Amino acid sequence: MLPRVEDIPQEARRQLLNILSERGRIRPGDLGVSRAYFYQLRHGLRQIPDRILSRLLEVATDDDLAQIPYFAQYVNYERVRSLDVDRIVKLFLEWARANPASAKVALDTIQAEVERLGLTGRVIRVTEEHLGEWKMFLEARIREGRISGKTARDRDRYLRRALEDLDYLLGPARLQSYIRKLTLEAPDLAAHTAKALRLFIKHILRSRELYEVVPSVQPRRPKREAPTWEEICTTVEAVEWPPAKAYMLLLASTGARSGYIRSLKLGQVDLERRLIVFDIEGATKRQYIAFFPEPVREYLVKVYLPWRQFYLEAHGIQSDRFLPVRRDRLHRAVYEAMDKALGKRFQPYSIRHRALTHFARHLPSLEAKLLSGHASREVYLEYYYQLDRLEELRSKYDEAMARIPCLRG
Repeated sequence: MLPRVEDIPQEARRQLLNILSERGRIRPGDLGVSRAYFYQLRHGLRQIPDRILSRLLEVATDDDLAQIPYFAQYVNYERVRSLDVDRIVKLFLEWARANPASAKVALDTIQAEVERLGLTGRVIRVTEEHLGEWKMFLEARIREGRISGKTARDRDRYLRRALEDLDYLLGPARLQSYIRKLTLEAPDLAAHTAKALRLFIKHILRSRELYEVVPSVQPRRPKREAPTWEEICTTVEAVEWPPAKAYMLLLASTGARSGYIRSLKLGQVDLERRLIVFDIEGATKRQYIAFFPEPVREYLVKVYLPWRQFYLEAHGIQSDRFLPVRRDRLHRAVYEAMDKALGKRFQPYSIRHRALTHFARHLPSLEAKLLSGHASREVYLEYYYQLDRLEELRSKYDEAMARIPCLRG
């Protein structure tokens, strides 16, 4: 028989909260509090009120209470000790047969708890040294241009949130159970968290066993229709700001990813040959080529590039980027044009789907793959260094793009 709730000391309350939190049986939402308030309760920065303690005692088992000196004196283990292993296993199997949908979840929970107790599996405790190495790893990736500062901050935030939820103990069963539960509750959060954990485990902990149990989560998203050529061309004609118009013209002409267009350097754009060489640095380093039609070249030469030079000189900027303006300004100008001309919006990146579909319909398969960045390096080199093949490919491209009103002049 436990004492009255109001008589239980704060230290015992805090120990109980921490045990239930570490075992994944209590979350801030279960208590109706924020994550910040939950953190303060766990670390003794706020007193745990009777209302929350009552909820903790409802969730706690004899095993939980036995871990805390204050509560241990009130726990009677005689009933549990009288159950032998065979009977426990038999009872669990009978329950699993009657509840097959819940059995897998229950088994995962048991495995995670046994793992946390150190009775099986390999559990790694994440230390401050690990986190210091992680910080240096992210800084190095930023310097190398592999990720942006924002991406690095996001990775760090998702990792630290997961480590706090897991009490800085990483084991195979705990990770599987955590990601599976997160995927059911918040698929997008699970995807970002899994990416951060996989990166941390691979490069900092260097544990193949843990790396292989963290899945790559792909949230299911409703399919969105790509904009039609009519909608794309209407938007292109409505955009007035030169860099935004150049941005849209290059997206429609090349079918490239929007990030590739925004990161183009001047040296990658060959105006004479109407050619762009994409040099992609990242997990898959590769190169590929793309063309743009003559009307686009004329706009770049006569309108955009003079505007670019004036813009850089007026602001005292030195930049080798082809589009030396911020992403949000480009998209703002594009969306404003869409609002006026279409009365609705589509994402600039969705132009790629429309362009690649057009390539697939009007170009041979290999050449469509080459212009979309899906061909091998050998194919890229074969076309790039053989002028007659390059000219033949450009001729086929011009013929295909002449079907698009805003790209044929």
